Amino acid sequence: MKKIIFSLMFVTAALVFMNFTIIEESESKSNPMPTTIEIPNDVQEILDNSCYGCHNSESKNNKGKMKLKFDQLNDYKTHKVIGKLTDIAEVIAENDMPPAKILKKYPDMTLTDEQKETLSSWATATAKSLAGE
Repeated sequence: MKKIIFSLMFVTAALVFMNFTIIEESESKSNPMPTTIEIPNDVQEILDNSCYGCHNSESKNNKGKMKLKFDQLNDYKTHKVIGKLTDIAEVIAENDMPPAKILKKYPDMTLTDEQKETLSSWATATAKSLAGE
C-alpha cells in the first residue's frame, strides 16, 4: 500500500512539474523579448530633423503618431519592427515622407538624396538583419 501511495505522489509531482515547464515555454514563445535597434548617429540626425517631430509618443500629429513612434521602436516585437523598417524604406523610395504639406511649412525638413539613401539603406539592412537574412 505504501508503494502505491508513494508512486501516486511521485507521478502527481512529476505531472505538476511538467505542467509548469510547459506553461513557461509557451509563454516565452508568445512574449518574445523586445528588439533592440541600434541607430547610427548619421541616421539619428536625419530622424531627429525630418521624422521625429511627427513620429513620437508626444506628437500632436495623431496620424503620424499612430503609424510609427520612433521613441518606442525598441518596445515592438521583432516582426513588427521588421515591418516598420520595411515601410520606412518604401515611403522614402516613393518620396512620401516627409509629406509635401509639412515641407511647405517646414522646408528645412526636406531630405536630400544622400539622406534618403542613408535612411533607406539603414532601414533595409536592419530589417534584413533582424529577419536573419
